Amino acid sequence: MKNPLLQKCVLLALIGALLLIPLSMIEHTIDERTAHRAEAIRAIAASSAGEQSITGPVLTVPVEEEYEDEQIVESNGERQKKTIRRKRSHTLTVLPRQVHLDGGLSVEKRAYGLHETAIFELQGAITGSFETPGVAALPELGKNAHLTWGIPTLSLGIADARGITGEPKIMLGSKSLSLHRGTRAAGLKTGFHALADSRSDGKPEILPFRIDLRLAGTGSLGFVPLGEISTAELRGNWPHPSFGGDFLPRNREIGATGFTARWSTTALASNAGNAPIDANASGFQVRLIDPVDIYRQALRAVKYGVLFIVLSFASFFMFEHLRSLSIHPIQYLLVGLAQAVFFLLLTSLSEHISFSLAYLIAAVSSIALIGIYLAAILHGWRRGLGFGSALAILYAALFGILRSEQNALLLGSLLLFVALAGLMLGTRRIDWYRLGKQAEAVAAESTR
Repeated sequence: MKNPLLQKCVLLALIGALLLIPLSMIEHTIDERTAHRAEAIRAIAASSAGEQSITGPVLTVPVEEEYEDEQIVESNGERQKKTIRRKRSHTLTVLPRQVHLDGGLSVEKRAYGLHETAIFELQGAITGSFETPGVAALPELGKNAHLTWGIPTLSLGIADARGITGEPKIMLGSKSLSLHRGTRAAGLKTGFHALADSRSDGKPEILPFRIDLRLAGTGSLGFVPLGEISTAELRGNWPHPSFGGDFLPRNREIGATGFTARWSTTALASNAGNAPIDANASGFQVRLIDPVDIYRQALRAVKYGVLFIVLSFASFFMFEHLRSLSIHPIQYLLVGLAQAVFFLLLTSLSEHISFSLAYLIAAVSSIALIGIYLAAILHGWRRGLGFGSALAILYAALFGILRSEQNALLLGSLLLFVALAGLMLGTRRIDWYRLGKQAEAVAAESTR
């Protein structure tokens, strides 16, 4: 390859490809730190309680059925019908007619090493009513059936029972019930239950209930709506809630001091009663998120590292050949490495201070280092200051992209378009063939 200009382009492309190695290593480091933070959050949850979900309450009523059954038996070689009494058990599962969760979340941050997460304590009350089952709720009965109704049991599912703080208070009808571990409703794996003080009489009636509980958890709280009409209202002192699950709030207010959200749905929308109880359903859910995820923002910043390097190399290349000033490939490499180290510095600093301050310190340090270095290799402070100013604009644009998560793709596309347009318009009058011949002449002169 005799064309020095083309040789330089190929060499710079190889250096740019080589710089992808440190950028990929920094991405891997960010992934490792993200995994380490997830382990820290799991450790916090293991020492207190994890993500919480409340399912229910559910009323179960056992029923013993004794009925007559005819059986064919042989006696003295003759087959005869014989009537015998048999028994079988039924468990009727009753979902609430109405259920309402009203509660307040007291949220604080708990740290584990460098990492912290939001933990909460719910002070809440679940109210509503059941319609106790009658004979019509049973499957087809046997002949001359006699029914013995058992004691109704109220069960409430809790995703992580370790978060139950103190002893919940349960009222069914007008009676206060004693609490027992575990649940007696199919589909509810963990939680608690309480036995009514008397047997059911098999006559349908409206039975109100109230459950007061305090529940601690980490990260998120969900409420699975099982009632014919299910409503919830939650308040909290966390200014950055994220509402998810199967149903978004009907209305919500979010301010600097906290949030209030209200949900409402019916069995027609939630399919309550049409399928087995699913305690893992999302239902109504609020997550306590941190809006500044330093690792996610750092990873997004690294994605623009290649653009930084390409723009810098293109600027140096144009300056080098338009000003007839040689810049050695090693100098290109050092400038590219300085830009790669910016992203590592940003990640490490943001673990200890706010992301905005970490970005400012890392950007100023990187710009100052590259500006001082370029002032020396370009033989002038003005030139170094000019390139440093251009880098400052580029870093400022990247910060704006990182802070505007909803418009990140649009802003990133515009930044790339403006950079490419500036490069194309700035070089539209350059005769690259003549520039290449000049480079060949300079190379030939230097070899004499």
